[in-house]
Amino acid sequence: MSWTEDEDRKQSLNETSSEHVHTEKKTEIETTDPNKEIWSLLEKTLSENLIEKRRARRWRIFFRFTTLAIFLAVVGGWFAKSNFQDVSLEGDIVAMIPMRGVIGADNEIESSEFVGLLDAAYQNSRLKGVVIEMNSPGGSPVHSGIIYDAIRAKEQNYPDIPVLVVVEDMAASGGYYIASAANEIYADKASLVGSIGVISSGFDASNLLEKIGVERRTFTAGRNKAFLDPFAPMTEEAKVKWQAVLDETHQQFINAVKEGRGDRLVITDDVFSGMVFTGSQAIKIGLIDGLASVTDILDARFPDAEPVVYEPKQDSWKELAKEFGVEMATRVINTTSIQ
Repeated sequence: MSWTEDEDRKQSLNETSSEHVHTEKKTEIETTDPNKEIWSLLEKTLSENLIEKRRARRWRIFFRFTTLAIFLAVVGGWFAKSNFQDVSLEGDIVAMIPMRGVIGADNEIESSEFVGLLDAAYQNSRLKGVVIEMNSPGGSPVHSGIIYDAIRAKEQNYPDIPVLVVVEDMAASGGYYIASAANEIYADKASLVGSIGVISSGFDASNLLEKIGVERRTFTAGRNKAFLDPFAPMTEEAKVKWQAVLDETHQQFINAVKEGRGDRLVITDDVFSGMVFTGSQAIKIGLIDGLASVTDILDARFPDAEPVVYEPKQDSWKELAKEFGVEMATRVINTTSIQ
């Protein structure tokens, strides 16, 4: 067998052509493999989905931390404002003390809170006056008397700082008890003022139990222990003694009003009868000193003083929600929840 260079070159070209054809067929087979296309598409989809989830998670974390930072900044600013509201004031101030609601323990006007507010106001060396915004139907004579005594004590210790009461809708019963301690009282012409009296009400259902055949069993130690039991008739002894308690409380109320109003009070048959008067009527009998609003008093009596409000501290979150809106506070809290 003979061998030539041309045959070798031809054979080499044939082998190369054969390999090239084989490679193209293999590539074509691989390219047209449907399973591989599906897996490639699935892999690409999952990869893009994972990237998108990571991106969304990063943005969610960013927005949560941003919202939390804003929320904490708002809370911090609010606390700073509530705790240092008068630090920036350099001039004279007038203390504004709102008294709105029922008087008594666990009610809107509680003596321990408002006596503390008075003390806080008088600790300011720039204090030039106290204005009490009164709107109360009354309540506990005990809490009313405590606040009355606190106001009178401040007036004696600080005679140059006047205490003024401005009545809004009403200063009745215990509300007027407190108001009568002030140096001056002002109201609107339609405000309700007075009701200087004491009341204790109930009912007697003893006959009702008898009619329906029910016998009440009550055990007491002391014959008057259950004298206010509505399912038992009241004895004459209990009536007399309970009326004496109410009369004594009423007399304390009367004495307080007389001491507070002094010669300005015109005593008539109705003044201490528990009757209520309008602002216009109250001027004539000396229960108030004139008709004026809070704005009128501030402009006329304290034109150069800055009003500073002293009021009981509520729960911090409730105050925040009240100031910025319940809906906004709820959304912020929900947004910053940890999952």
